[in-house]
Amino acid sequence: MKTPFTFSPYPLTNRQGSSTTIVVSNPHLLKIILVITFTSLLILFSISPAHSQTLSLSLWPPLLEAQLQPGQTITQTYRLKNQGDNTLITANLLPFESADDLGHVQLTLQGYQSLALSFFQLDGQSLPLTFPIQAGEVKELSLTLTIPSTTNLTDHYLTLLFQADTQGLISGSGSRTLGAVGSNILLTISSPNPTQPTVKIKDFSFDSSSFNLLVTNTSSNFLKAIGHIDIKNSFNQTTTLPLRSDNILAQSSRQLIPEKPWKPLFPFGYYTATATITPQNTTHTTSRTISFWIIPYKTILLTLTLLIYRFRSTLTKYIKKYQPRLPKLPRF
Repeated sequence: MKTPFTFSPYPLTNRQGSSTTIVVSNPHLLKIILVITFTSLLILFSISPAHSQTLSLSLWPPLLEAQLQPGQTITQTYRLKNQGDNTLITANLLPFESADDLGHVQLTLQGYQSLALSFFQLDGQSLPLTFPIQAGEVKELSLTLTIPSTTNLTDHYLTLLFQADTQGLISGSGSRTLGAVGSNILLTISSPNPTQPTVKIKDFSFDSSSFNLLVTNTSSNFLKAIGHIDIKNSFNQTTTLPLRSDNILAQSSRQLIPEKPWKPLFPFGYYTATATITPQNTTHTTSRTISFWIIPYKTILLTLTLLIYRFRSTLTKYIKKYQPRLPKLPRF
């Protein structure tokens, strides 16, 4: 009679507690176990470790505002810092336009056809330009802007875009990391005696606890709006809220925001508010006045509820005292 097959993966112990060797009664199974173990170790040590590529770029300055005449030239130095791994950078110029009335912009697809591209050179070379940048490296790049003497008097809104591409830099992983950082350029090509820009207040209202002020640039050049809101309460006390000096692109509208929120001590009563806007370096001022009531219904109801709760015992006493004097309702 054959002895049944037995296999234990743990050491056997005798009565005295000492361990013995593993018992495998089938030699073919032992070979299979050895082959599986060897194959697993081979696969484990042959796997290449994963590499993670980091990408972090910073650029200064974030905005360039320039007003030039035909035939003039300026140079702006940009500082590009790579806080990630080694990468390749492609520098290019793309035009942008206003995306909404909150100051957001969107790049357009006509960048490679823009006439303004020929006005710019980066470190003496035409754009687009590709160059490597090492980890931790800071590159100073000179952007030269030359306006031809026959250029039309108009605005150009461009983004100097630095796009990183790490394809081929990660050994054996086949990964690709993309990212970009940009600086906007507001360029006005004007005559020696340019016309002063003008604005129009398109909408001015008060909603709950904030002012909505929508201003339209009615001129052909971008401008910086300077303004404030004067708020007068029922007691003729006036509070002035300076507005943030934001740029408004030509023939576009933008919401102007106060530098700090309006937080009256006790908002209640009748108010008047006057918004006054003057484009920078001009004398063209426009204004609009609105009036509104502030009645804190929630605060009033909460106060009445607390008063009733506070004096409920007194009210109950008076009700019991004067209830017999009240006329009784007739019965039908």
